[in-house]
Amino acid sequence: MNLRSRIVLAVTVVFAGISLLAGLFMLNRAEKSLKIAFDRAIETRAEWLLSQVNVDPVLLPLPSESEKMRVSFRNYGQHRELFRSPGFPDAAGRGMDRNQQQRSYRSITVEVTPVQFPGGLVTLSLGVPDDSLTQDNIHLRWVFGLSWLISLGLAFGCGYIVAGWLLKPIQTIVNQASQITNTTTIESIALPNTRDELYQLTDTLNQMLARIQESAELQRNFFGAAAHELRTPLSVMKTGLEVTLNSNQVDSQARQFLTGQLDEVRRLHRLLDEFLTLSRPDNRPYSFNPSAIDLLETIKKCLAQLESVFADYNVDIQLTEENPLLKESIWIDGTKLEHVLLNLLENAIKYAQVNSVITVQLSWKETPTIQIENQTMQESGVVADLMQPYFRADPLKEGHGLGLWVSYRLTTLLGGQLYLRWEDFTFSSTLFLPQTK
Repeated sequence: MNLRSRIVLAVTVVFAGISLLAGLFMLNRAEKSLKIAFDRAIETRAEWLLSQVNVDPVLLPLPSESEKMRVSFRNYGQHRELFRSPGFPDAAGRGMDRNQQQRSYRSITVEVTPVQFPGGLVTLSLGVPDDSLTQDNIHLRWVFGLSWLISLGLAFGCGYIVAGWLLKPIQTIVNQASQITNTTTIESIALPNTRDELYQLTDTLNQMLARIQESAELQRNFFGAAAHELRTPLSVMKTGLEVTLNSNQVDSQARQFLTGQLDEVRRLHRLLDEFLTLSRPDNRPYSFNPSAIDLLETIKKCLAQLESVFADYNVDIQLTEENPLLKESIWIDGTKLEHVLLNLLENAIKYAQVNSVITVQLSWKETPTIQIENQTMQESGVVADLMQPYFRADPLKEGHGLGLWVSYRLTTLLGGQLYLRWEDFTFSSTLFLPQTK
């Protein structure tokens, strides 16, 4: 339930409670007014009938068919009932009509002292069926109930409209904030014209966004500066190792050691490239150097660079090519493609089961496709998180959580697509490259 609905619900509940109490009070007053008016009408009728009574001789007016009347005379302690209608109502107001059906009556008693007997007292009690009063009360309650429900519906509808109008500035803030997709294009949220709580909220959000942008910029600058500072000594080390290995003055044992060192230097060099990719703002264009490359030879080259890593993790590699007759050179940035392939292969090696086989399949269909598949210890996982920076499926594994993220970004920039799947203890990375030329 969103904030708008909660506000409307709270206002409607409060309104319903207050209006119900006020309505019940007014309904009670209205019912009392109806009873008073009904009793006054009976009293007026009873007084007229009493005015027609004569004690000596006894002359009595007759009530109507629906009325019940009782006349009595009291003089010097003696009480004499002069007239009583059949089925006259009892103290509880229940009487019998002419059809011997029990009905509810409302009675009024009036008294007068006759002229002939100054010490006497004539009493007349008149009972009238209260069906009309009951019907009026029922009708009044129906009107009250329907009016209360209609007012409740109107209050809910009006409250929903008013709440939307009041929350519109907040929705504007949310829409502006949702348009911020990265830390390089953060724009301040427009401040409202009124200096109220929304103004304070917007100003606080702008200050927070400014701090986030400053922190992200410092992080990118640090990564870029660190990568540039480390690139030169690593290049010197790489060149020195390559020159030493190319000479004939290194024995087999030292050559094996230096080859491992060269592989580690190359891995550090790729890590610096990842730092540079991470430090580049999203809105800055990337430079590409496309050329015609042999895709199969590129894969073999990447596998050769990771040969020692395969041995360290006790895994084997199996490379297959599907539809080789359709093979042709592709036009792409070979360096960045190697970067993507090395990251995907290294990820497969790290998370593969020991003594398992990693399969690399190159197929030529509508587009060149490379699929890398390995067996994992974990049955499945959320692949969407793997494309986020610094996320690692297993924190105990070595790595920085940047490989798949950088691969995904570079694949998108190269015009290809990268799909990950992890289920049934099998993890696969499928790389779709752009159309060949």
